[in-house]
Amino acid sequence: MTLEEYIAHLNRLAFWREFTFAQNKFSPPSGSELELADNLVWFGTRAYILQLKQREEPTDDPATERSWFQKKVIKKATSQIRDSLRFLDENAQIGITNEHGHRFDIRRDALTHITKIIVYLPGPVLPEDCWQTRYHVSQTAGFIHIVAANDYLGILEKLRVPEDIARYFAYREDVAPSLKASGIELGEADIMGAFLSEEEVPTPQSHEKLRYLLQDLDAFDLSSLLGNLHEHINRADRPYDYYRILQEFAQVPRSVWREVKLRFMKSLDAARDGQFTLPFRLTYPETNCTFMIAPLDPHLPAIGPEGEKIRVTGLQNFTSAAMYLAKSAKGIGILISRDGEYFQIDWCLIDMPWQPDSGLEERLSENNPFRAVTEKSIDSFLFQLPPA
Repeated sequence: MTLEEYIAHLNRLAFWREFTFAQNKFSPPSGSELELADNLVWFGTRAYILQLKQREEPTDDPATERSWFQKKVIKKATSQIRDSLRFLDENAQIGITNEHGHRFDIRRDALTHITKIIVYLPGPVLPEDCWQTRYHVSQTAGFIHIVAANDYLGILEKLRVPEDIARYFAYREDVAPSLKASGIELGEADIMGAFLSEEEVPTPQSHEKLRYLLQDLDAFDLSSLLGNLHEHINRADRPYDYYRILQEFAQVPRSVWREVKLRFMKSLDAARDGQFTLPFRLTYPETNCTFMIAPLDPHLPAIGPEGEKIRVTGLQNFTSAAMYLAKSAKGIGILISRDGEYFQIDWCLIDMPWQPDSGLEERLSENNPFRAVTEKSIDSFLFQLPPA
């Protein structure tokens, strides 16, 4: 497997096929075919531009390996990053195809966050000063992350949630210059440990925090559900509407995933047992999005034309009501129902500015279907207590 294939595989797992673009060749009106980047991750207003460098014929000479690093990683790859940004600036839009084979037009003016990353796979005798090179600052491209391939794997494998990955690279960019100025040699694990435990600056001991991280995948991981979202979405006139739902999940941290999954599993259990349960809701103020998760009332039909109508109407009504009570502009609704031995999962996304609605307000005051809510701060990363 080449480095390009390996990184494309990692990005598909972390950012889903919908947001991973390994086919980035395009033909501008004035010239021949060009490549936007070796790999691109793009969702909403955020993009990651990746250039990849692999040592094809390593030697046993550290000086030769340092020369390769300087030429291919520091010079060539950073130049290609600058080219990628220039291509975006010079073209009103560039058509790119994701790992599902769906084609979209990316536009520079719609991007507010562009993270630039060089991932390299060196030979075994690369000198330590090269390993310690974590970034390059370009006068035109700004801060460019430099990450070894095994460290890039560790970042995605440890964090798993797109928003947490974005926050890590922002933290890395913030602390890397001071680490370089200090002259203290640290590993990527030290930066990761400091990020997870919210240390202001990493230290040589920060990697110890990773020993106590609770990687509670069963509690927060939604990848199996979101990875098959295109099979469950209530189809609309626009076949890619479900991308907007994925974007909302890509913009919230692990703590929100954990809370959504908790409510999803409770709703699934209720649907399995044929029990009535009130709908669940939670709101993440930072993205102004409310999540509504509910099992269908077991006394209502779930299949056939009547059942489909009831499910769609109930999903829309519950989601709208949850949004209204939270005064949020976006809402994602999930409704779970049972069809014999199988379960049906219906999704919806509602996106509209909040405004007062006296009729809905009156109906909710008379019959509020939701539990009371409280505001609380929830940690994304959980740790075991170290031994005394």
